[in-house]
Amino acid sequence: MPSPSAARRRRSSLVGGLLVAGLALTGCSSTGPGSEVSPTPNVAPTAVALPGGTVGKAAGWALEVLNADASPDAATLERRFARSFLDQVPAAQLVPVLEQLRADQEWVPVSVDAVDPGEQQAALTIVGASGQFFTMQIGVDADSRIETLFFGPGDDPHREPAESWDELGERLDAVDARSSLLVAQVLDDGTCRPVEEAPGGSDADEVLPLGSIFKLYVLGAVSQAVEAGTLTWDDALTVTDDVRSLPAGQLQDAPTGTVVTVREAAGLMISISDNTATDLLVQAVGRDAVERAQAALGHADPSLNTPFLTTRDAFAIAWGTPSQASAWGAASTAERRAMLDALPGGPLDVDPAGVTTPVWQDDVDWFATSSDLCAAHVWLHERGEQDPIVREVLSVNPGIEVDAEAWPYVAFKGGSAPGVLAGSWLAEDAEGGSYVVTVQLAATDPAVTASPTVLVDTAESAFALLGGVAGSGSK
Repeated sequence: MPSPSAARRRRSSLVGGLLVAGLALTGCSSTGPGSEVSPTPNVAPTAVALPGGTVGKAAGWALEVLNADASPDAATLERRFARSFLDQVPAAQLVPVLEQLRADQEWVPVSVDAVDPGEQQAALTIVGASGQFFTMQIGVDADSRIETLFFGPGDDPHREPAESWDELGERLDAVDARSSLLVAQVLDDGTCRPVEEAPGGSDADEVLPLGSIFKLYVLGAVSQAVEAGTLTWDDALTVTDDVRSLPAGQLQDAPTGTVVTVREAAGLMISISDNTATDLLVQAVGRDAVERAQAALGHADPSLNTPFLTTRDAFAIAWGTPSQASAWGAASTAERRAMLDALPGGPLDVDPAGVTTPVWQDDVDWFATSSDLCAAHVWLHERGEQDPIVREVLSVNPGIEVDAEAWPYVAFKGGSAPGVLAGSWLAEDAEGGSYVVTVQLAATDPAVTASPTVLVDTAESAFALLGGVAGSGSK
C-alpha cells in the first residue's frame, strides 16, 4: 500500500460531466438539516480556503448567510442574484430555503471539489454543526451576481480509504443506485484481467450510462483522423451558434467566431469536460467517424450509441420544449437520425434550469460496460505511446489524489448527468504496469448521484488497495 507520507496528486474537477449545475437551480433534499443524520460530536471540522476570484467571494457570502442570526431579506437577495436565477426562483421563495439551511448553523467548507478555469463556478463540500455534509455548487455571471446555487447531499471528503476489498464493495453497495465497478490489470496483450480480490468483477458486463466518459470515444476518433492525415492537432475550429452547447466548460461563453485548435479543444474536452469543445471535435471528424471509433476502441455493442449524440443533441432531445426523451427511447435508429436531422440550428433553446430530470432510462445518454471502458482506455494508452498529445490530454486532470511515487501517471475521464455519475481511470505503477478502475452509477433519484465523493472514495480506495499487488508484470 502506498505510504501516507508520499507525495500525493491533487484532484481538480472530478466529474466534469454533461452539466455542472443548472442555472437557477436551488433546493435541498430530504437529507437536509433536521432529518436523521450521523453527527460527529466533539469533532471540529477544519475549514479549507475558498477559491479565489468572484466565485470565491460569492461562496464566502453564501456561507455568511448560512451562519447568520437571520436570513437576508428579499431586497438583499435581489441585489446578490442574477436576473436569470430570480426569474426561476424569486427572492421570496429563496428566503425559506436559506432559512432551512441556516437553522443548522456553523456551516464550514471542508473541501473544494472543483473550480473552473474562469473562476466563475465552484463545487464545495460543506458540513454543518449536526455533522451533515452537503455539496454546494455555486456560479456567478460576468457581473459577479450568483446565477447558480445548488445544495445536494454530500459525503465526508476526508473519509479514510477502505481497508479491504470487502469494505470497498460494501460502501458501493450502500449507494441506492445501479452500479458497476471494475478493477483490472492490463496484461501484455492489451486485455483487461479483473483483479481477483476486488469486488464487482461480475458487473463488468452490465450496460450503464456514461455521462461524459463518452468523450473518450471522441478523442479516439480525433486521434484516428490525425493518424490518417485528415486532421492535425493544429487545425482551427470556430465557435458558432450552431455548435454552441451548455455547461460544463467555458467555450459556451466564448463569442461567436472564437477560434481554438484541435489540440486545445481536446484538452478542454477531457480536462474540464467542455461540451462545446466536444461538439466542435465531433463536427470536425463527423458523427459517423465517432460511431466507427467505438468499435476500434473495443466497444462490444456500438449500436447502443448509434446515432451518436453530441452534447447539444442530448440537451435538445431530453430537455427541450417539449422534451422528446420518451420518443427517443421508443424510436428505431433510422427514426432517431431523423429526429437529430430535424433539430434546429442557431442558439440552443433549452432552459438550463430545467436540466434536472434523469433521462438515461429513455436512452438519452451514452452507454457502455466497464469492460468496454477498460478496452477504450487501453486503446488510447497504446495510441499515446505513439502520439504524446493523446497521453498528455488524458492526464491533465487525474480526478483523484493518489501516491505519485506509486502511480506516476494517471489518465482520467469522469461523467455526470441527472441520475448518472461515473469515473474511469488508467494508471501506470512505478514499474510500468497498468491498471484500470471504472465506476458507474445510475439512479432514478438525481439526489443519489449529486455528490462526486463516492467516486473519489471508490477510486482512491481501489488504487490504495492495488498498491499491494501492483508491479506484477503488466505492461
